[in-house]
Amino acid sequence: MKKYINIIILLFIAANALANPDGSYGNLLLLGRTPKTVSSQQGDSIMRMVIENADKYRTAVNRYEAEIYIKGKTEILKRNILMRFAHHLFPVDRRNKDMIFEMVSQSKFNAPNNYQHNFEALYGNSIPNGAKQQEVLTFLNLNVYSPTIYNEGIIMPVANEAFKFYNFNLESIEIVDNLKIYKIRFMPKLWSQKLICGDLYITDKNWRIDKIDVNGRFSFAEFNLVMTFGRDYRHFILPQKADLFLRYHVLGNAIASSYHTSFKYNAVEWVEEDYESKKYKPLDLTGYYRLSSDTIPIISDSSYWNKKRDIPLTKEEAIKYEKKNIAVLQKSDTGNIQRYLKITEKLTNTINLDYKTTRLKYSGILNPFQLGYSGRNGITYRQQVRFSKTFKRDRQLRFRPEIGFVFKRKELFFKFGGDWEYLPEKRGALSLSIGNTNQGYSSKIMEEINEQLKDSAFNFDNLDLEYFKHYYVELKNQIELFNGFQLTTGVSYHRRVPTRKSAIDPGDGVTEIINENYHDFIPTIGFSYTPRQYYWMDGYRKEYLYSYYPTISLEFGQSIPGVWKSSGNYGRIEADIHQSIYLGLSRRFNYHISGGMYTNQKSTYFADYRYFTRHNFPESWGGDDFGGVFHQLRSVWFNASDKYVQGHLMYESPFMLIQLFKPEATKHIISERFYLSQLWMPIKPSYTEIGYGFGNHIFNVAAFVGFDKLKYDGIGFKFAFELFQ
Repeated sequence: MKKYINIIILLFIAANALANPDGSYGNLLLLGRTPKTVSSQQGDSIMRMVIENADKYRTAVNRYEAEIYIKGKTEILKRNILMRFAHHLFPVDRRNKDMIFEMVSQSKFNAPNNYQHNFEALYGNSIPNGAKQQEVLTFLNLNVYSPTIYNEGIIMPVANEAFKFYNFNLESIEIVDNLKIYKIRFMPKLWSQKLICGDLYITDKNWRIDKIDVNGRFSFAEFNLVMTFGRDYRHFILPQKADLFLRYHVLGNAIASSYHTSFKYNAVEWVEEDYESKKYKPLDLTGYYRLSSDTIPIISDSSYWNKKRDIPLTKEEAIKYEKKNIAVLQKSDTGNIQRYLKITEKLTNTINLDYKTTRLKYSGILNPFQLGYSGRNGITYRQQVRFSKTFKRDRQLRFRPEIGFVFKRKELFFKFGGDWEYLPEKRGALSLSIGNTNQGYSSKIMEEINEQLKDSAFNFDNLDLEYFKHYYVELKNQIELFNGFQLTTGVSYHRRVPTRKSAIDPGDGVTEIINENYHDFIPTIGFSYTPRQYYWMDGYRKEYLYSYYPTISLEFGQSIPGVWKSSGNYGRIEADIHQSIYLGLSRRFNYHISGGMYTNQKSTYFADYRYFTRHNFPESWGGDDFGGVFHQLRSVWFNASDKYVQGHLMYESPFMLIQLFKPEATKHIISERFYLSQLWMPIKPSYTEIGYGFGNHIFNVAAFVGFDKLKYDGIGFKFAFELFQ
């Protein structure tokens, strides 16, 4: 253990030794620092003033009303047989090589996130994949004074710690309309998808951004965004025009898209500084929206569009319109048009509110992205179906069947789940699930075998103790009593069947235990509470967003004998506390601490904990649970004790080890993570896991090393695809 701890310490010492005084990292081969030029010194001085004012400008607007005009074009530059799958990744219509459309919306913004959109008109020769089209338009959701953009996907050069990541140079000084404007070129010190490059145009004295011209990479697209801001004191930090160019390269296909947007403001209201400093941020961050009609009117009147366009169509664009088939557009499914009903919302809000009356999602039977790998389970493959139907007042019926196979253990897992969300404004939902979980063994088997074999040459690890298959059915109800406090009640029935007749007779009486079926009937009650839980309402449906406080959970269960052959008579109690702490600039720290125990053990029981369990299939990198479980711990230990305490720590940052050893790889890596987990049980007083992982939009990989009582216990890897998750 000391060896591994020393290695970690040496890595951090090396990182600090190579760090420049400004917090950045120097070249590993050239430890000397390059002296700053006059232009870089001037650029740094100007950017310090910009960064100092960024927080003030970021929250300066209280509300506005504007007319938003959008023109979009997409062209297929290169295609092959795999283009038939491209619409899952790109904003493209496979039937048309060249597409063009225009939209107009009357939009309102009321802080913090209150939007109303009245769509006036739509026209074009085709409508591509709606979900991906909205995904593209999130590029235009840019608060230029924010430290991060695109859901923390990119670190901006105006962040407080920007000097750690960017070099700045004063390129030129211009006088425009009696304004002195500085052109600042910024370049990343380390190439990464988390960073961008380009030019900032800064006005003198007030240190506002007059224009940005940035280049970067996000997901599968290389992008260039040029956005200009108002110089009039009434609109001085609001965008006036934006031009976005995207180029996709995936699977041998190349697609280019461009979008032009202009804003005409009818009213702007500014935040009064003294009032804002005393303002208490509300917990309701709802993004409301209102539509003028069920469908967007299709207007082909050229005089109407000539008035709305801030720049006329080019000859090429006019030719594309001449090839349009507007009849096809008018006869298209209403749902296809509905995908565009919130496009302008994506210009100002990254949260997706796109709930359909009926939705079906299927993972795809030959989808390679359903494959995963872990050291303990080997290759895994899973299939999932998601179906939902929405009724009045946003009540919803959902079905979630899934099936998966673990190749190394040759086990098939299935789960058929369904929910009836009867009170969405209070998160009230009745759920039913039927399935199977990991094979296990009972408390009596463990006690008897250890007693019979304590003086034998055999030991606990040499015996195959996975004697029972576990099937269950669970009915539970969840409802919010007040904001952040959820009460859960339920009842579950468990049936455990021996996988085989025992081939080993460890002693008198044990064979009968092994070959017996067990049934448990367990009512449960629990709660979870998150203080100051922020949320938003999608119609009547309440959805939690985030909190600056931890979530505390507690659950009690009591097995009742005599119900449907139930023989269990014992209690179970578990508690958990976890939190994800945002540290700024795409960094965060997660912790999970939980414990449980079985009480009043008047019968045989199977240790089946809710917070301490084996995960058979790779979890999404974005989920907090990925850092809250053990990955190398053998399955038999998860139900080997009547009590446990566990703790998990996870630290995530875009720049850690890879920049030290392979700087060029940072172009493709979005985030890195360190893991530390610790477990205590009476029969296993100390088990530790240390892990490290990295990933991007397509895949994630991590390595975990286990230590039993500080002695090396093995190493394993975990791999999962993120695409289409």
